Amino acid sequence: MQRYWLSASFLAFALLGVPLVAAQYINGQTFTSGLAIIDAPSPNNPGHAGSAINIAVDVSGDGKLAPAASVPGSSLSTRFDALEIYLVSDKTNINMTVSNSSDFLTGESGSTVKHLNFALPDCIQPGDYNLTFYETSHYNGDFVFTITPIPVPVSNTNSASADCNSSFLNPLQSQPQPDTRLSASPFAPNSTVSPPATGSNSAVSLLPFSISPLFVNDSHTLNSMDPRA
Repeated sequence: MQRYWLSASFLAFALLGVPLVAAQYINGQTFTSGLAIIDAPSPNNPGHAGSAINIAVDVSGDGKLAPAASVPGSSLSTRFDALEIYLVSDKTNINMTVSNSSDFLTGESGSTVKHLNFALPDCIQPGDYNLTFYETSHYNGDFVFTITPIPVPVSNTNSASADCNSSFLNPLQSQPQPDTRLSASPFAPNSTVSPPATGSNSAVSLLPFSISPLFVNDSHTLNSMDPRA
């Protein structure tokens, strides 16, 4: 079985100013063009320094995926390989790690919705950020890499804030990055994407495209992103 391993920290990008072209916001949920369904936060839900951003992601495909599909390393033809989250802004030059390990997917055993309360540090500069989800997965045997930014305006009323010099900060570097996503969410209402197969490797519609500008932590790389490798 071929697997596609990620480095200790995933590639992080910013898509500020770019609309949610790879997602649909329906009835309070963000349906990505991958497997993840983001329940929280909602787009443009404000954050405040010293408070937490509540993150919730449905990893069951709205009940259509087997429980094992959310466990990295599964042999299922439709499965998550990794799901990582970063808070990024080119305006404030911040690329902050929110979650970059398998713990988010493997935590809360038995739950179809994974939760994380991310505390915004007191030192964070106010401005427009993207809480950006980076998913690598397989859908009916096809490799999927999708980037989903959720706009989060951040305020900070502290009169003086220290620089956020921490191990969870990453440098920014402009670099276009291809995104190989499904043409739409297979789990959204009235989706035209073929349903997930349990044991088939049948092909589905993938839509590759490039988005620029992107900002990437160049000190960490993907070991094997190409499914043909």
